[in-house]
Amino acid sequence: MAGLFRNRPASASRRAENAVRHDPKTVAAVLAMLAVYGYLFTHAATALGLPAPEDLARWLGWVPEGVFDTDHNVDSKLWMYRADTDALDTDDQRLVLFGAVAGAFLSAYFLPLRHKRTALVLWFLLAGWVVYGGAALAGLLAAHGVVYLLFHACPPRFGLAIAAASGGLGYWALAGGDAGAAPALLAGWAVMELYRHGLPRLERQPRALAAARIVAIQSALIVVLLGALAEGLGSHAWKLPLGILLFFWQWERLMLYHIDYNQRQVPQDLAFREYLAVFLTPAALPNWHWGVAIGQGYRYLDETYLAEDKNKLAWEGVKIWGVALLYLVFGEYLRLRLVAGFAALGLDVHQAHTKQLVCDYVATHTATTASVLLTTLLDQVRWFLVWAAVLHFKTGVWRVFGYRMDPYFDRPWLATNLVSFWTRFTFHYREFLVRAFFYPVFFRFFKQHTRLRIFVATMAAACFGNLFWGHVPEEFFYKGLRFENFWGVLQTWPYFVLLGLGIALTELYLLGKRSKRKPWTWDGRWPLDILAVYGTLQFYALIHVFARPCQGGTLADYGRLFLIGLGLSG
Repeated sequence: MAGLFRNRPASASRRAENAVRHDPKTVAAVLAMLAVYGYLFTHAATALGLPAPEDLARWLGWVPEGVFDTDHNVDSKLWMYRADTDALDTDDQRLVLFGAVAGAFLSAYFLPLRHKRTALVLWFLLAGWVVYGGAALAGLLAAHGVVYLLFHACPPRFGLAIAAASGGLGYWALAGGDAGAAPALLAGWAVMELYRHGLPRLERQPRALAAARIVAIQSALIVVLLGALAEGLGSHAWKLPLGILLFFWQWERLMLYHIDYNQRQVPQDLAFREYLAVFLTPAALPNWHWGVAIGQGYRYLDETYLAEDKNKLAWEGVKIWGVALLYLVFGEYLRLRLVAGFAALGLDVHQAHTKQLVCDYVATHTATTASVLLTTLLDQVRWFLVWAAVLHFKTGVWRVFGYRMDPYFDRPWLATNLVSFWTRFTFHYREFLVRAFFYPVFFRFFKQHTRLRIFVATMAAACFGNLFWGHVPEEFFYKGLRFENFWGVLQTWPYFVLLGLGIALTELYLLGKRSKRKPWTWDGRWPLDILAVYGTLQFYALIHVFARPCQGGTLADYGRLFLIGLGLSG
């Protein structure tokens, strides 16, 4: 975890060269792939009078289990909003998503360079308005408007306009879209006056301004902790408006933006539209709370934008979408085949769900080592298939928009140790932990003790930061601002400790390793690479018995189940 990937940014002239050449084949390939997605995962076939995907599969003689839904389209974990809305079911939402990606691609491909990223923001807003509604977008824009004004200098009139708009939109969002014009205008005026008179005072007190910025960036964690405390004391759970929730789900990228800003890598006079282009693009629409760190902060996006020819990047995006398509169509089918295969051998793998294994053990206190190992490993395979599908699609969207986006998920089954696995499995989230926690600790403490500083910094990132900044907020966002949810995620602490220890000890081992052999070298030791891969994946899968608690279970139950998996208890 000690290394941080650095892109080589393209110069302005090189970026302009990379944007200039148009290729009809590239455009056709991107639109054709989106058409395939539209056919498989939306109601487009029915609307166009074409055979449904399931009917086509049956005509071809393929009748798989777990692939198609009740609409006869391919069932999918790819969506914009997890549930049906009053107007749109998830298939219709996917059609909006694919349409927005197509429109945004054409805009980013053909418009002049200075307008490309602004067009991405506009397409995000259009698709968001259709699916999330105006009130949700109002809350999202209001929150980002406040953050922008705290960080960036802009012409006075423009700053006042953003402040007024943020106040009015924020009031509208909190009122659920039912606010009258007069109260919204009053709220806008109040925020504008606060900006006019309050911000200059903050700027004269650097510490106060820095504190205000920290509060804005850390607002997600602050709100969820206060909400949990309020619910615990008063039995009343706060409910966050969707727009604020959309903003809070960007907390990791906001933290990276803050780090970039403090390192003077963000222009002080950055335009508001350029700020919004960091966070509001159609690439953020699919599964908006999965892999939220993808894209990282300002510096990363600036370094990767049109760093190569736009046609090359678009073709790479199409190829990545092709890989995602394989996962989306065949992933669940493969999982069910694996479960059925092990069941035929008389092995209970609990439907390849670790939580089911844990609950069954809590109820019966019986399990075998083979069952524990196979269930946890198959559950990890299940998550690999789902995670890879969505994150490959998201990465492909960034690529066709002109960003040299590194894969979030890159064949973790090739990792021969936990350090390599953590990078391959969750690259952008790993970079968040490195920059927000590893580096600050590594460069501040135990400077005379290399091994100790690596160990402590890694535990700060993979254990402490991963738990409190990586998982505590999302637990509340998924399940509500209730104190029991906070307590519930804290009870999973052994998972984070074991993960941190595993990565830290692996780093120390690699630091002292003398062999220069690279994994997967075709020599007499390559069978050891296979064993190393299995050991890495199995360890990561097994520690999830602590991360999937069951009602009525205790830490002792999970510990015994973990030991059974290791073959140390029965």
